[in-house]
Amino acid sequence: MAYLALYRRFRPTGFKGLIGQEHIVRTLSNQIASGRIGHAYLFCGTRGTGKTSAAKIFARAINCLHPIDGSPCGECEVCRALADSSNLDILEMDAASNNKVENIREIREKIQYPPVSGKYKVYIIDEVHMLTTEAFNALLKTLEEPPKHAVFILATTESHKLPSTILSRCMRFDFRIIPTKEIAELIAKIYDEVGKAYDKDAIMAIARAGAGSVRDALSIADICVSYRDGKLTYSDVLEVLGATDSSKITSMIKKIVLADTSGTLEDVEELCETGKSIGVLCKDIISRLREVVVCQTCKNAKDILEVPEDVYKELKEIAEASDGHRLLRIIEIFTDVEGNLRYSLNPRVVLESACIKASQPENDYNIDALMARIAKLEKALQSGQFAQKEVVSKEVAIPAPVQEKPVKQVKKQVEEFDCPPIDEGYPDVPPMEMDGGFYGDVPSVKKADNQPISPRFEQKPQEKPVEKVVLEQPVKATEEDIKPSIGGMSGSKLWGKVIRQLRADKNIMLWVACQEMEATLVGRTLRIIASDDAGYQAIVKESNLATLSKTVKAIGDFEVEVVKAGEKPIDGFASEVEKVKNAFPNANIKIED
Repeated sequence: MAYLALYRRFRPTGFKGLIGQEHIVRTLSNQIASGRIGHAYLFCGTRGTGKTSAAKIFARAINCLHPIDGSPCGECEVCRALADSSNLDILEMDAASNNKVENIREIREKIQYPPVSGKYKVYIIDEVHMLTTEAFNALLKTLEEPPKHAVFILATTESHKLPSTILSRCMRFDFRIIPTKEIAELIAKIYDEVGKAYDKDAIMAIARAGAGSVRDALSIADICVSYRDGKLTYSDVLEVLGATDSSKITSMIKKIVLADTSGTLEDVEELCETGKSIGVLCKDIISRLREVVVCQTCKNAKDILEVPEDVYKELKEIAEASDGHRLLRIIEIFTDVEGNLRYSLNPRVVLESACIKASQPENDYNIDALMARIAKLEKALQSGQFAQKEVVSKEVAIPAPVQEKPVKQVKKQVEEFDCPPIDEGYPDVPPMEMDGGFYGDVPSVKKADNQPISPRFEQKPQEKPVEKVVLEQPVKATEEDIKPSIGGMSGSKLWGKVIRQLRADKNIMLWVACQEMEATLVGRTLRIIASDDAGYQAIVKESNLATLSKTVKAIGDFEVEVVKAGEKPIDGFASEVEKVKNAFPNANIKIED
């Protein structure tokens, strides 16, 4: 007899051998025990999860005379009859090659005939989603109301392609992906039965390669049986799978994390010389990076990964030396490469470019790369790596400046007025400097540095008569404006403090509007003179005026009055006159001194 593949040789004959689908096994077994057999079933799930096997077991079990825990006994006359391939009570049909209306019409014609051996005539239609629209429509009525002896079992890997009219007529069962541990236990049991020696790590590698499919894992296990006569090792499985040397992959990832670009490219050269496909190499890199992330984030990472001890120690070392943001960015880079390789004419250049980009985060402006760089700097600062270098650089590179006495006197005078230095970005000469301006009471200091003033500027310039601008109705300062008020405060000095405080409070718009204005102090009122109508309208705005008043009261207990240049302010007496005139609008009131 020809060699029988492992997945065919060890196909389960009862529900006990169907691993990973306990929820389906329990439901079907209870239906068989209670006799509540439906007329149409839909088995959905990915390849290799046991859909066809469950359909065959269920078809024999509902016809078995003495089922055991829902499974066929295999010893009664009906079970022996159904085991014959020529029996017509269980019909299997591949919808991929029988997807036309004629094939469904043939089923409708033959379904009327009763079964020969058992109680039910079962139709198993595999890959049912391959049927045409016309074939589905032809199957609808038969599927909804078949004869009492007919049972339909539809199996598919793409249930979303089935019409809703078919889905609504079937009892749906979704098959799950098989856990890796259960696949490994099944492979170990099969190897023990066939007499194949193995390492536990090798079995886990085969199970992981199956990616949740028992049939895929058993196909790989079948190859590994023939690969080596002796004991099957972890390295043997990697060779069978065509995977790259795991130690070399781990070494390359470690160099990427440590920003060793030269060493990374050397490892890429060695890996490419082994003849491995660039696509397979990229896939192995992503898989190993995923293991590093698991080591970094999971406490039970060793149980999850189930890799050899030496491999786990290397992964743990990389995880401890790297940052989470950095690892996520590296995975993202190689994931993009995996998608771009199919369109590239030179895949090796694409891979090398990705390695350079991953190993040089300073050239990557992605947010994860920037976060990783910030975390690295914070870690270095916390460990004190930069403390000694900073002290040395200060002692050597920045000598102590020698300050002259005049500069000290200026600083002291500025501190007495509690004002910030002139060097804070204000204009060197405010408007109308000759009248005092905003900083008329502050001694002038040369900006930016304290170098001595050139001798040609030290000579006192000749005083020239200042031409004053005469307005139509100028606002003149009284003696109260000139003489200092409470605490030695003058109008210009108070206005200068107000300007600086507005800038310190980041009231930029109001600060800009006040730059071209002057102010005088009339008793306990700070009179602000606006040079134009635009500035006046801006400053008398309710919010701006409230801010200005608050700022003035914070410096000194003064009221605020805003007037235009050329307008005569209303004093107290004039204000009272206006009130009297408003009270007697029709009276002829004459004002005399």
